[in-house]
Amino acid sequence: MKFRSIIILFFCTSLLIAGLNSCKSKRQIVAAAPVEEKVDVDLFTDILNNQLNFKTFSSRLNLNLSSGTKSLSSKASLRIVKDKAIQLSVQPLFGVEMLRLYADPDSLVLLDRMNKRYVKESIEDVKKVYPVGFDFKTLQSLLTNQVFVSGQSDVIYSDYEKFSTGQVSDMYYLLKSVDKKSGIEYGFTIDGNDRIALTHLLEPKDNYSLNWKYDDFVKETYKTFPHKMDVALASAKRKVNVGLEFSGIALDEDFDLQISVPGSYTRATISDIVKILTAN
Repeated sequence: MKFRSIIILFFCTSLLIAGLNSCKSKRQIVAAAPVEEKVDVDLFTDILNNQLNFKTFSSRLNLNLSSGTKSLSSKASLRIVKDKAIQLSVQPLFGVEMLRLYADPDSLVLLDRMNKRYVKESIEDVKKVYPVGFDFKTLQSLLTNQVFVSGQSDVIYSDYEKFSTGQVSDMYYLLKSVDKKSGIEYGFTIDGNDRIALTHLLEPKDNYSLNWKYDDFVKETYKTFPHKMDVALASAKRKVNVGLEFSGIALDEDFDLQISVPGSYTRATISDIVKILTAN
């Protein structure tokens, strides 16, 4: 009788797993459509209206990082409180945290759990080390597939005037602009569904660049969101590639983000951590 109960339980569990996998398989990727001819203001309006709206954002991640001959693959989690804080937790084994990255509009904190070290820098100092893409608003926009305007905390419909716009193929428009203060060139490749397919930034003086590609768009609530992102960062001396695969996305849950540095940790620099992660 006990054996029969085990068989029944196993059978029911198998059906449940099959049902869950069936539900997962129904998650459909929304392919890009050819572009329609639009005037600049209409295109920009459609892009903004198509962006994901959220107060908080959380997701599980599969993270892959490579530089030279070194690579790292890990589970991770991402949490965002819009316009207030971003937290990335890297957990390579059994949910044990190895690294935690925390950013708010003023500062960046990195905890190295394995070596009991931390980095704490102002956003302005981080931008001096790597000037492309490292202010809070830009980072938040890159992680959530949104348009940004350099030097602004918000984007409004009339900001279309700050971009030059052109159709580059049957599938894509290109929006381009330049930050007058830094000279950084930035732009957005837009597909026929009014989604950002690629964000690119270039600091031409020292040849720093960042290309952030978006793929596998899946409907979340009433908007689509890319479940795959490929990031390429480059300088004259180093190239780093990061792959992000999203799952279990949740919007507008009630949480706050804060960080504290354990008293036993020693202070390090950003370059110390980067050398460990990306050394050839």
